[in-house]
Amino acid sequence: MEEGIPTVAVTGVASRFVTQTDVEAAKTRREEQWKAAYARLGQEPPPQPAEDSYDGRSLAEKLAANRAAKQEEWEEKTKLANQFRALEEDEIMFLDSIREKQAEEERLRRLQDGEELSDFRK
Repeated sequence: MEEGIPTVAVTGVASRFVTQTDVEAAKTRREEQWKAAYARLGQEPPPQPAEDSYDGRSLAEKLAANRAAKQEEWEEKTKLANQFRALEEDEIMFLDSIREKQAEEERLRRLQDGEELSDFRK
């Protein structure tokens, strides 16, 4: 070799590099070990969750999206509570007058039924 050309030592970065095929081989080996373990137990292995696809967004964008989703969920939960409000004084008075009218009509109906029943017994 020429003296002016530097060489890459095997103990440097190249020793820590893992190829995609190595990763896939390790994954298949791990899956086979799980399947063998469940086969020994006589059970079916649970379904493997789908791997997340690459998300090119920055961390700030992901956090902002999560924050917006949580805010929307909170607003949805509190939406029902925000639909109802306390009754105002005039609304309370109106509802009380209706209830009093209904109670008076019921009292008169019972009084009339009692009179008719007493007339029938005579």
